[in-house]
Amino acid sequence: MGEQTFGKHRAAHLRMNRIFRPYDGWDGFPARSFARLDATEPSSLKEVGEAVFAFDAIDASWSEFSAGHDLDLEAPSAISEVSKALWAKLFGPKTQRPIETLFDKMPIYRIEITAKRSSHFWSDLESLEEGQWVEIVLTAAGSHAVDVYGSIVAEAVEAYLVSVASLSGARENALSNLFNIDAWPSSPEIDIQAALRRATPDQLTVYDVGQGGAAGLLDCSNTASIFFDLGAGSYGNSRTRPNPLRFCWRGSPPVVLSHWDTDHWAGELTDPAASGRDWIAPRQSKLGPTHHAFAARILVQGGSLLIWGATAGATLSVTFAGGVVLSLGRCTGPSRNGSGIACLVENSSADASWLLTGDAGYSEIPLVPSFQIIGIIAPHHGADMVRFGSAPTRPGSGYCRLFYSFGPDNKHGRTSVKHPTTAAINDHRAQSWDHGTWTTTGTIATTIAGKDVLATAENSGGPTGPRNLDSAVMGWSLAPTVPLAGLPCSMIHLTVGCTTNIRQA
Repeated sequence: MGEQTFGKHRAAHLRMNRIFRPYDGWDGFPARSFARLDATEPSSLKEVGEAVFAFDAIDASWSEFSAGHDLDLEAPSAISEVSKALWAKLFGPKTQRPIETLFDKMPIYRIEITAKRSSHFWSDLESLEEGQWVEIVLTAAGSHAVDVYGSIVAEAVEAYLVSVASLSGARENALSNLFNIDAWPSSPEIDIQAALRRATPDQLTVYDVGQGGAAGLLDCSNTASIFFDLGAGSYGNSRTRPNPLRFCWRGSPPVVLSHWDTDHWAGELTDPAASGRDWIAPRQSKLGPTHHAFAARILVQGGSLLIWGATAGATLSVTFAGGVVLSLGRCTGPSRNGSGIACLVENSSADASWLLTGDAGYSEIPLVPSFQIIGIIAPHHGADMVRFGSAPTRPGSGYCRLFYSFGPDNKHGRTSVKHPTTAAINDHRAQSWDHGTWTTTGTIATTIAGKDVLATAENSGGPTGPRNLDSAVMGWSLAPTVPLAGLPCSMIHLTVGCTTNIRQA
């Protein structure tokens, strides 16, 4: 990337919302905000004693929400027209797209409320549905501390919870109209298939991105030909991401986004070469402000956003030479994790398949392999997903790999939850996946497992952790020789070129 091009990227970066900036995110915390429930961890709240409720929030005092402005929250119909007009321009010809949008100056925060079942806030929080709008009131002193993030890669600011209450009426309708992906056009499947045909699935790699998800299909020269997610550690887990973190773009690979959780796309933020790329993403309802702002970011930077609007259970495939087929499937679950895109790569010559799950549980994935599954990326970083189906059985005694992508000593709000979980390991182990040195007592994943398992990190509690372990790779019939030749593409001290080190096989 030349100096002039990098300068243009820098200028564009400064126009983007501060939630995406590494060093100068939004200050402090909003005393009052309108927020959409983004996620909970654990994702199922049945029988848990504590959980973190993560909200995608906007400062309610933002002047654009007041009377006389385009985003007057008392005028839901007018806001709907503003949103439709903006997205029509953003999805239009690249030369006619705006260079700035209403998302750039929107004061977006993430508010993480950790609560125990005994808390008097628990019943209000537990009753919320994913994507529901609430009003949150915070103060600088109190008894129930919460974490507020003004940037995806910033440290938390501590505030105290006063109240959280459901929104209704005109304001709820206005916010739902403003953040409504019905304004995003679905792409023809022929266009999605054309992007997928750029792949060359000779090797499967899982990148060390901290507590997030990013995988790649590499050709025989170790060049990434397609990415499945481009995530990285975010918010409280941003410390788990390698620094610097940049991906291999020498083959101009497209990105398939499994679902719209931040830790599956946030690797884009610190990689200048990631701007202006082609993304394939699922149509998922009730996305919050951060995800809409990121979609606008892709398009403003000259990228394409191919929205796959297929119904749950639909599949789409492309065929390559040598009997290799790449298939995408729209997952069938009710949540964002379980309703995204999974990927199956099959090789008839090797009588083998790879399964890329994203955060979907096994029973939520509609893809049915014709050949034995020898490679799996464990769902949701090794979270407890047993209620969403058991893992596929390991075939025989031949070459197989099970990947766990997580960050060292990852955390989820102020809970004790940490990935991978005992439940995930026990489920895969029950299906004959050999976890080597890993035990299911005490802290999990404190050593290099060996055997079938390739993990991107170690948690503390062992002789060498916590630490990142670098990226991992597998082939169709035997382990590739590592480290992969020609990677990384750049010296670590440079500001351009990939920093990918694939050292595990």
